[in-house]
Amino acid sequence: MKKLITVLVIAAVAAAVYFFGNGYINGNLEAVDRNDNTEITTEIPLGSTTNDVAQVLHEKNLIKNVRIFKYYAKKTGMDSHLKAGTYILSKSMSVDELLDALTKGGASGNTANITIIEGLTIEDAAKAMSDQLGLSYDRLIEIMNNPGAFEFEFLKDNPGIESLQGYLMPDTYNVYKNSSEEDIVKVLLSQFDKFYVNEIKPRMKDSKLSFQEVINLASIVEKEALLDEERDEVAAVFLNRLDIDMKLQSCATVNYAHGVWKERLTYDDIAIDSPFNTYIIKGLPPAPINSPGRVSIISVLEPADVDFLFFVAKGDGSHYFSKDYNEHIKAANEYLD
Repeated sequence: MKKLITVLVIAAVAAAVYFFGNGYINGNLEAVDRNDNTEITTEIPLGSTTNDVAQVLHEKNLIKNVRIFKYYAKKTGMDSHLKAGTYILSKSMSVDELLDALTKGGASGNTANITIIEGLTIEDAAKAMSDQLGLSYDRLIEIMNNPGAFEFEFLKDNPGIESLQGYLMPDTYNVYKNSSEEDIVKVLLSQFDKFYVNEIKPRMKDSKLSFQEVINLASIVEKEALLDEERDEVAAVFLNRLDIDMKLQSCATVNYAHGVWKERLTYDDIAIDSPFNTYIIKGLPPAPINSPGRVSIISVLEPADVDFLFFVAKGDGSHYFSKDYNEHIKAANEYLD
């Protein structure tokens, strides 16, 4: 009888939490004031991300909750269709109505969305920009190899950066179709700079690495970990290896050295003479191997509290982690057969 009562109590609590949660979300999706039709001119700047849009709307008192807006925009798939421009909105509009307006385009119009995914080299990023917007690939490469042409805090703080590989923030951006190559690169760098100021710099005091080393390692984590929930463990493995002066032995850096991606490396592959071959060199390679996403960067700054030194891919996107070499070999024999 006591067990039955316990089960009923747990079920009741779960139901209450569910209904409260749903009620909270739905309440924050409603109009701020259904009876207030006052027109509010709202400018969504070029290159705005979903978070930027949510902040603008919240400052204009057009939405109740930034997080709920972002959650709902992502859930409905509207987050990648938001457009820059000038909009006439009101407090009487629900989140659904606001999203509908923001995906149709404002008075300024003539915009397009461009997506830069995590883990792109500058060559890959330039091709993506060129293909999506019809820009000059060669000009983009030229710009990306000249960081000194831009003035951002992360560049001023770190004058040794020689290429923008590592610093082109992955995201979906809404940009003007007639934007120049310089304009588009500047949009990506602007987002990275915001992330640097707000998220990276405050965490640097707890890291043994320099800023450039953080981005360097994050670029390796980006390619080694497929699952976001494992990135902090993968980062921890590499950081633990650095602590004991052990070679990183990252397959991702070897693939970068070869210029091709292979799931399985041969002994000949890992023998390549390259400063990016971390099977040969000690420590980090000389520069990032791609532009990592936010999760990989934060994972390097806030790694998992584990003593693992090895990991092996299990074939389903996840990894088996171990701290002992013999255990690692056993796992490798099991999962790589």
